[in-house]
Amino acid sequence: QEMGASMLHLIDLDAASMGYPVNEETVRDILDAVSIPVQYGGGLRTIKDIDDYLQMGVSRVIISTQAVQDPKFMKEAVGIFGADKVLIGIDADRGMAVSNGREKISNFNVITLAKQAELSGIRSVVYTDVVCAKEVRGPHLDDVREFIEKTHMNVIISGGIASLSDIRDIQKLNADGVIIGAALYTNKINLSEAVSLYERGV
Repeated sequence: QEMGASMLHLIDLDAASMGYPVNEETVRDILDAVSIPVQYGGGLRTIKDIDDYLQMGVSRVIISTQAVQDPKFMKEAVGIFGADKVLIGIDADRGMAVSNGREKISNFNVITLAKQAELSGIRSVVYTDVVCAKEVRGPHLDDVREFIEKTHMNVIISGGIASLSDIRDIQKLNADGVIIGAALYTNKINLSEAVSLYERGV
């Protein structure tokens, strides 16, 4: 927040793996500590789960596994809460969508899942290459380009962003935003510099 981030991206990996909310108190503590918007994902499998977290104070939620397992859930969630509150998170492994805390490869091609999300009224997607995310070695730009070109949603790119050069490359592909994770913890990227770079369109 102090370094200029416009939003905090928060994923509860325990909840994503177990299939239900786990670390609610930690999420509340984080919400109390920051004033910027927080988007949350992890373990949101029911309408009640989504409602609970929105009531808690998160600005918007990301549904992932449930979108893969029950595509109708996306339409239901958007119908109740609105497209400004519900995003889809698509985790990609060599072109296929993965779920259950990034542990299970589905039968959905990521483009197919994105198209279903569009038809359900979803307007924004967080696209994460899980292979790149594990290795923190830069995104697969060809895959990112194809995903952006073949969807009509606001696309936020996550996974493997390890340098300011990666951010420049993603920006050139007209992504609507980037999420930086491990590169911050390992000091590969200075967040203030990254925010300035993206805002200037360099």
